[in-house]
Amino acid sequence: MRVSLSVIVCMAWLGVAIPAKSHHSFAAEFDVNRPIALTGTVTEVEWTNPHAWLFVETEDGQRGVQRWAIELLGINALMRRGLTRNSIKAGDVITIEGFGARDGTNTGNASLITMTETGERLWASAGERSN
Repeated sequence: MRVSLSVIVCMAWLGVAIPAKSHHSFAAEFDVNRPIALTGTVTEVEWTNPHAWLFVETEDGQRGVQRWAIELLGINALMRRGLTRNSIKAGDVITIEGFGARDGTNTGNASLITMTETGERLWASAGERSN
């Protein structure tokens, strides 16, 4: 009887468990020995958790237009640091400083974003705060 009750309780707990999205460490995906500095136009902003994302097009005289995916913190962390959904919008020209992906793709993690038009510096990473 006791075993049956334990099995029923365990099955009930498994039935109500909420699947969690997997998360990665910074060091697993990004390389601190691959700093990036990009200036480009924002094409899309994904204000999502576990990370917000910016998609930016940059022009490289040799390779033409490059599309970059830039990872930020989650939206709760960004809001605690003063950023909002409207801080960066499609069409804004920005400069991004951060670190590139270990796999060499056009993916990066931003540590600092500067609005090109105003010079406003927006802090974006879990590292040291600018301002």
